[in-house]
Amino acid sequence: MTSKISNPPMNSPANVKRPSADDGVPTDSAAQWEEARLAYPLYAALATQFHLAALLYPAGALPPAQAAQKDVDRGLLWLEAIDEKVMAYQIRQLPSELLNASEESLRALLRRQLRRSSKTTADRDKIDFLLVQYFALCASAELCRGEISLQDVARVLQPVLPEADATPFKWSQPLDQMLEDLGHCQSLRDIMERGLLEQGRLLKESVGHMFYDPAALVAFCRLNFLLRRAFIRLLHGDLNAARESVEVLEARGVKTVDCRRAGFSAAETMARLRHFCENWRQPFQKDYTENSVRHEFEQLLALRADLEEALERSRPATSSAPPQKERPSDVTTPQVPAAVKKPSPAPAAPKHEKLVATHAPAPEAPSAPAALQKPAADTPASPTGAAEADKCLEAIWEQLIAIPPSRGRSMSTVVLQDTKVLLSSWEVTAFVSEGSQESEDLRRAVVARALLAVGTDERKRSGNSNALASALVLARSEVSYFHGRVEQAKAAKNTEAAVNLGISTKRLLSFIEEAEKLQP
Repeated sequence: MTSKISNPPMNSPANVKRPSADDGVPTDSAAQWEEARLAYPLYAALATQFHLAALLYPAGALPPAQAAQKDVDRGLLWLEAIDEKVMAYQIRQLPSELLNASEESLRALLRRQLRRSSKTTADRDKIDFLLVQYFALCASAELCRGEISLQDVARVLQPVLPEADATPFKWSQPLDQMLEDLGHCQSLRDIMERGLLEQGRLLKESVGHMFYDPAALVAFCRLNFLLRRAFIRLLHGDLNAARESVEVLEARGVKTVDCRRAGFSAAETMARLRHFCENWRQPFQKDYTENSVRHEFEQLLALRADLEEALERSRPATSSAPPQKERPSDVTTPQVPAAVKKPSPAPAAPKHEKLVATHAPAPEAPSAPAALQKPAADTPASPTGAAEADKCLEAIWEQLIAIPPSRGRSMSTVVLQDTKVLLSSWEVTAFVSEGSQESEDLRRAVVARALLAVGTDERKRSGNSNALASALVLARSEVSYFHGRVEQAKAAKNTEAAVNLGISTKRLLSFIEEAEKLQP
């Protein structure tokens, strides 16, 4: 008779033979089978939820404590087949009451991943996630809330990493810098603006097999846990700020808000905004690298910025209250250096040649840019022309240099044909600073995104899809070029360029996904 998962003795069998403390490898067939039995509930859940394989035993049952060698071999091969297929984001989607049900089961799963002889990027991502999950499960609540040292992490991970230590390693400086930057973040916008998640991924890729050094595993686990903790805390702060803004606006009698930056209408009702804020759910069970997930976070941040702008506009003129301190999400524009030079136009249909900056001096009083021209209704969709891309770049540049800066580092907004387009700080710098290849790449990414935004709004307002179709042609062709440039920056160890262009490319991909939904 098979045992049920809900049976406590099976989840914590008294006769389990522990793996060797020297290397974490079960020393005989019986020990391997006991470890397999501990890990089986998690593997069975993954196999069922993601249709990876048929179960070896009836649903809710564990493998028997005693099994013939042929059944042991068959079971171990089944676990190995699941290991080959399952991804980190799928493990993340397991219900928390199952993933965190047993320290022994989670430890068995993690040890199996650590023992794999030829580890892939997928294996690294699984180990990366499971180490943080194990630390969060086993660390005390007091430790999780307070300061966390490398020694603390090494101590908690001892059961899965017997050789873990807190010895600093020679390439740990980037990790220390990331944690220092994290300490300055006051909003989720700051984490995304600084590209901390992307920096961490690039560093893991750059260290190669050294990632599996015990000291490196301890250091990355600490970084990941602190990032996760800050991410959740700041995300809740942004969501609460949006909710509070809705409440204040309603109290002031405001009926509608211009929330186009967040993907809503120019006159979004307070009832719908309240419903959005009250029902927004954190997409933590998805892979953070997915463009759709990133878009969800950015939409929330853009909504907060829209609502806070509306708060400033609705402030009573007679109010004697002192001005509030700028928040990280407030929209600002950068200061222009005295010798700023105008960026070169972005090409329309990219052939991936290096762009040449004109280095023309900035005019003392730039004239208003010509509006982007709408294609005639009966004009067939064609690739966005060089003149149209140049107009877009010109309009963005002139708006960025025309308005004096506000305090704080944050996003900036430009308006094209009544469409709001957000730019990150590094994208703004690419427009107003001295020209470089990295700046030209970023300007191209912004132009492609801006044209998509204009085309998307035009499609929603009038039903005309010509501008959107043309912008999609440009954007799709640019993406492959940007991916190549990111890889070149990685190879050249230019982390800043790789992170910045990587984030801008992800944003462009997110806009492409949204635009494609509107295509007939």
